[in-house]
Amino acid sequence: MHYIGIDIGGTTTKAGRVDALGAIAESVKAPTRAENLENLIDTIGSLVSRLAAGAPVSAVGVGIPGLRNSRTGIIQTSPHIPCLRNVNLEKLLQEKLAIPVIAENDGNAGAYGEWRCGAGKGLQHLAYITLGTGLGCGLILSDALYRGASGYAAELGHTVIELAGRQCDCGRTGCIETRVSGPGIVQTAREKNVSGDISTAQSIFAAAMQGNDGAKAVFEDTGRYLGVVCANLINLLNLQTIVISGGVMASGDLLINAAREEAHRRAFAASALDCPIVQSQLWPDAGIIGAAMLARDNS
Repeated sequence: MHYIGIDIGGTTTKAGRVDALGAIAESVKAPTRAENLENLIDTIGSLVSRLAAGAPVSAVGVGIPGLRNSRTGIIQTSPHIPCLRNVNLEKLLQEKLAIPVIAENDGNAGAYGEWRCGAGKGLQHLAYITLGTGLGCGLILSDALYRGASGYAAELGHTVIELAGRQCDCGRTGCIETRVSGPGIVQTAREKNVSGDISTAQSIFAAAMQGNDGAKAVFEDTGRYLGVVCANLINLLNLQTIVISGGVMASGDLLINAAREEAHRRAFAASALDCPIVQSQLWPDAGIIGAAMLARDNS
């Protein structure tokens, strides 16, 4: 049996047909049409049709970047997808596709994927952090996806680390996402007056790999902020692992080594020893696989 997992990103919507063990049989993608709900639904419907042509599909899982109420299914807001506000996308897609649809916050979907099929398989307590346009997070606690009272738990990117910090897309200031994300890396590079092409996190990483000391310092600085957040999670939840994923993780050791060092410096030593910080085993498909596994387990 196959399931379709959909990962709605700020710029690209990815989808995959996934078997019952979490292996992707086929994948497709399209630009995210974030300003118009009807266009977004049409895009998702087209991706599902293309994948369903290859094999029978039992259900669809959708990872959504935003606050989704777990009781009502309504997405309250999505900072990077403006058309997803006070919308039950799950219901609208199910009406269009005529097959079961399960929606979930995209950080939760990624966490579920790593727990079922990736770096967190077999563990009871883990955090999943994904770094891209923003900073997403999902939690597995006591062998279950932790959603909180309303489904809004694990919005780690919007925890405040600086009282007078940078302006965030959520409308507030000082969120960790303004430091640890693709746009955050670009802003840090500008503030440090790094020379060369600093238009994207990828170009800054390329400069670092070519020996640009300023660009290296940007990633080390970003990694330290990430390490602070990891230390807070370790001290708060006594996790078994923290899995780091997302497009920014293409920078690999340059970022994660700084994060590990800072986390071990700030967290309680005993708790830190119990909680390795590791890279995703499923990236770049954690969101697709997690959404599909949620569809498998809840349809």
